[in-house]
Amino acid sequence: MESAISRQWYQLYENNPKIQAFAVAKEGEIVWQTENWNLLEEIKSIVDAPQKAAGKVSAGGVKYKRVRSAQDFYIGSAGPDEGHLLIVKINDSSWAVAWAESSAVPELAIIDITKAAIHLKGDI
Repeated sequence: MESAISRQWYQLYENNPKIQAFAVAKEGEIVWQTENWNLLEEIKSIVDAPQKAAGKVSAGGVKYKRVRSAQDFYIGSAGPDEGHLLIVKINDSSWAVAWAESSAVPELAIIDITKAAIHLKGDI
């Protein structure tokens, strides 16, 4: 599982270097995350955000306001230099979570995260 996630992270970053951090959660717990952020304390509220259509969600001490969401994805944006939080459902119990820098177009970056989630479906 770890090598499949790592492979998806490297492909994701190669295709869109504005995506700077990535994590995978299963049943409300982190199973893999890049070393440049720590979502252990906040992951439950992060993965609940899409289904609750939360107006705000915190990650890494930054509050992200909902830009767009549905039951299977969430796009949140913070201040001008704080970037975007992107959450995509992998399967019934797993989620891909990513952070993109503020210059990224979140509606396009979510497509890249969705592709990674599709590739991870059988591995998580």
